[in-house]
Amino acid sequence: MEDFSIRVATDLDVPAIVALANQNTYQVLSATDRQAGFLTGSFTEEAIQKMMDSEPCLVAYYQQELAGFLINSKLTPTAYPPLVQHIIHKMPGLTYRNLPLINYKWFFYGPVLVTKKFRGKGLLSRLFYKSKEQLQGKFEVGIAFINTQNINSYTAHTQSLGLELVGQLTFQTHVYHILAVSIINAHV
Repeated sequence: MEDFSIRVATDLDVPAIVALANQNTYQVLSATDRQAGFLTGSFTEEAIQKMMDSEPCLVAYYQQELAGFLINSKLTPTAYPPLVQHIIHKMPGLTYRNLPLINYKWFFYGPVLVTKKFRGKGLLSRLFYKSKEQLQGKFEVGIAFINTQNINSYTAHTQSLGLELVGQLTFQTHVYHILAVSIINAHV
């Protein structure tokens, strides 16, 4: 098993996060490569920095190589891109564990990425649970969205990490699952 170094991301990590994220987006990957997972949108250093400044985010390194990252955020709605604004607008009509989603202290979980060569080694779950520990006590629920074509990510998050489907939406011809996860109990 690889020895990953997982820590809270700093400003120095932003360029590597942005480069890795933009190499793994829907629009740059081939249809075949997308089957292994992809990110939605495109990423700038300014946008990643704003999200990192709002909540603790994590990076995982193997030796000197960025092996993965997990971005959490809680920004004002207008600071997010249009897709995320659309999700926020839809939240009052969504429920999680019999309560309106908007009633919880919530944050956005993601984007999250593990590089192709380090997938299947437990790194996603290590990032996920360390993130839950970081945010426990401040928030109750993490909210994520995954393109319905991103079957690997959806399966990993629902079957392995316990995120629950709370809704769907269509945005610019793509359909997205909206998921929620309790962070009150940080350990499995």
